[in-house]
Amino acid sequence: MATATVNGVTLHYDTAGEGPPLLLIAGLGANSSAWAGAVPELSRRFTVITFDNRGVGRSAVPPGPYAVDMLADDAAALVQFLDLGPVAAVGWSLGASVLQSMLIHHGSVLSKAVLLNGFPSYTPIQHAWLDAGLALRRADVDPLAVGVIGMAWAFTARVLSDHETLAAQAKLAADDPYPTSLEGFEAQAAGLRGYDSRPDLPSALTPTLVLAGAEDVLTPVSQSVEMASLLPNASLRVLPRGGHAMLLEYPDDTLAAITDYLS
Repeated sequence: MATATVNGVTLHYDTAGEGPPLLLIAGLGANSSAWAGAVPELSRRFTVITFDNRGVGRSAVPPGPYAVDMLADDAAALVQFLDLGPVAAVGWSLGASVLQSMLIHHGSVLSKAVLLNGFPSYTPIQHAWLDAGLALRRADVDPLAVGVIGMAWAFTARVLSDHETLAAQAKLAADDPYPTSLEGFEAQAAGLRGYDSRPDLPSALTPTLVLAGAEDVLTPVSQSVEMASLLPNASLRVLPRGGHAMLLEYPDDTLAAITDYLS
């Protein structure tokens, strides 16, 4: 197990493949296994670095809350620890917020960026979605049930109507050998819901792809349009298929868009 102690916290990380360095930043409550399906393809072209943000997986869980800028400081420090920068980076959901903060405050460690299913700030609906998820976790509801309830926000009707596939996906998530604790989830959630990148995005000069799925109901395309309009060197790409979990539901399309841009 590879670890790095940065900013007073120990982070777990893994590397795979050869080529230009590529950092992958996972979403809320997710550890590096969120990228398991993507690493084999990406590692054919890149040295892929996956890691667990503070609060999840095999990384430390210090007292929260964790501001998004704090998570970005961790990620930038990890790049410097590995002496691989500047790196390309992909941030998914919360990871896209972390990557926005890196673009604003740590642009020197980045060569290119992809904001996947991201958002600049929370809407009232996103606050309500997070409140519901927190309530279920605080009530100690079965993780399998929590996962199933959340999937309507992540997948499209194509998967939601296939209960066999949906059940397998929910069980895979529930059987995570390194489940996120309530403390870690709450600490990440508290920082995420207060983050607003909009005032500072115009200062972020790193070339950036804002990548969204047309069917995303959790982070609607309008939020990607807003980010792209504020970033001076951004391009926007909206894939016709896929929701918030488009990387899982349509991996070929999503990875092709990422690799096309980074290459």
